[in-house]
Amino acid sequence: MSRGKERLLELYGDDHPGFGSYLECMTRANFTGLATFTIAFSSTYIAQSILKNKLPYSSKFYVLSSTVVAAYFSYKVSKARSQVCQAAWLAAEDKSTYFTELEKTSPTPVS
Repeated sequence: MSRGKERLLELYGDDHPGFGSYLECMTRANFTGLATFTIAFSSTYIAQSILKNKLPYSSKFYVLSSTVVAAYFSYKVSKARSQVCQAAWLAAEDKSTYFTELEKTSPTPVS
């Protein structure tokens, strides 16, 4: 574990019991997004190289189009994984559970 993570856990670990697992989950989410970018870029580039005779654009646009495709898929995967991490952290917090959020947002009955 890096010093930055240790320092964050020292500062916020007592107040937020699920913070350590949240940090680990977000790290995995970001690395999953990075792996998705790498795989999507290389597979798109290889597919374009194989299908170069059937594509309407020249080979100088292979890197650009591969980057756009990879960035899109990487964003979608990272966003989905990050939302799962955020939901898990909110569920681990005592102050912000699903039911306390409902109590805060539901209107109070007028008698």
